[in-house]
Amino acid sequence: MSDPTPEELRDRIAAERAELGRTASALADRVDVGSRARAARDQATDQVKAGVGQATEQVKAGVGQATEQLKAGVGQAQVVGREVLTRTAGTAKQAVGSLDSALGGRDRTSAVAAGAGAALLAVLLVVLRRRRR
Repeated sequence: MSDPTPEELRDRIAAERAELGRTASALADRVDVGSRARAARDQATDQVKAGVGQATEQVKAGVGQATEQLKAGVGQAQVVGREVLTRTAGTAKQAVGSLDSALGGRDRTSAVAAGAGAALLAVLLVVLRRRRR
């Protein structure tokens, strides 16, 4: 074998210096507890933020579903309320008619008041019955 030329020696030295620099940098990273702790903290913070973001989206979706269900329930309650009022009005008219015929048309104001009271009583009974369910 021949002796290395000065150019080959310079290339070997440069390569050894580069390798030594990488090794020293890796060792410094392992020894630098502060930067490793900051990196771990940053990673944990990113994970927590991602989890909070996902949880927020899930809560928003749940609130949206609950809102839709509530709207549907309100709509059903409005339909039932209209039906109750319609039936109550019909019952009240029948009661007024019955009272009017029973009184022979003598005291119509009292009959109307009695019919209104009966209608109010019927509405209250229906509302109380629905609340118990």
